[in-house]
Amino acid sequence: MMLGLYPNQIGILRNEPGLADEYLPSIPLPQLFSDAGYETAGFGKTHWGIECSTRGFQTRYASELREEGAILMKDVDPIKKQHYDDETKDYGPGEEDPSGYIGRTSGIPENEHRDGWVLEKCIDYLEQRNDERPLFLYLSFMKPHAGHNVPIDYEDHYDLEETTYAEQPPWEKDQSPHASNINRREKYIDFWKNATVEQWKLMTMRYYANCTWIDDMFGRALHTLRDKGLLDNALIIYVSDHGEMLGERFYRFNKYCLYESSVRVPIIISGTALPVEMKQIVDNRPAELVDIYPTLLHTAGIKIPENVPGINLFNKEENREASFCSLHEREFEASFMWRTIDYKLILQFERKPDASNYKESDIIGGEFYDLQNDAQEWVDLYGNKEFIETKKIMTKQLINHLKRVAPVMPLKNH
Repeated sequence: MMLGLYPNQIGILRNEPGLADEYLPSIPLPQLFSDAGYETAGFGKTHWGIECSTRGFQTRYASELREEGAILMKDVDPIKKQHYDDETKDYGPGEEDPSGYIGRTSGIPENEHRDGWVLEKCIDYLEQRNDERPLFLYLSFMKPHAGHNVPIDYEDHYDLEETTYAEQPPWEKDQSPHASNINRREKYIDFWKNATVEQWKLMTMRYYANCTWIDDMFGRALHTLRDKGLLDNALIIYVSDHGEMLGERFYRFNKYCLYESSVRVPIIISGTALPVEMKQIVDNRPAELVDIYPTLLHTAGIKIPENVPGINLFNKEENREASFCSLHEREFEASFMWRTIDYKLILQFERKPDASNYKESDIIGGEFYDLQNDAQEWVDLYGNKEFIETKKIMTKQLINHLKRVAPVMPLKNH
């Protein structure tokens, strides 16, 4: 999203390690806006995964990261940060153990949560801001990612007794070829197979409550922007980096797969600068995170760098054949998704350093789903003769797309 390139193009296929500043293959969005005369302010998570600069942010606050010059919760409010860490200390890595998913009603104030602290700093900044330049504002929260320790009152929006949770497929074992045995699968299966109805409901309800809390915080930020007159000529993009399986498909949680609840994320574009013909519509064109880069640059009148794979979402003439996503959780394997409105193809390949070199002969497995008739993706039709032609067409399209995502050299070498 920040660089306008796919993971295969930048060579970073998992969370760690990141790219050092001198190896960036494109200019980050905040730097482009800063160079164009904008004031740039970033609050919250970026997940660069490495010690680096603020990459164009002139004002930078976050709870915990490694950006030189950023103001961090752990440095300026260590007691608050410690209170949060103490409350979540038993939730496991990434707060993703079953205990983190079940969570609790939080016993600490909102501004002792990492996201609550980030919002407080963002609103303080906006209320004190006195700058005539246009503003590029980035506000990013960690929740509703687990753990589900929800600030008090937000659970009151939901009735625990009425909460429904994931229905399981009629399987005796996991049937997810591209994503089996990754991300603590055995721990999740062993626990949630035997979990109580109350545990399932608490986990699901608290995820919803977390979402409501995040929505409320975004609302407070938007009200502050409005009161300061900063929404009079504004574009607002709301998006997520991944979804949440919430126990679907045989006790699967978080992301780490190419199924709908993991890869299909919200993207809502609003604001007074939105083109009139785009207002109050649902656009069913396939859209991806790489599209945010050219869309924002086009709207601001900033030159779009050459060879970015994304499309300008405000140009109805620009379209793509399908949605693309990748997964590289296994050391010697790469999985890619090609999704249309009707069908989803997932192909597994013997991993190569350059995705543009993949050929059909490199395919080592696959999955195929009829999304219109099997929204839960329980019935794998990869070997079904009825879909041979459709699968053949989508396979060719996917491999052709991979040919367009060759690695991009660092800018210093251009």
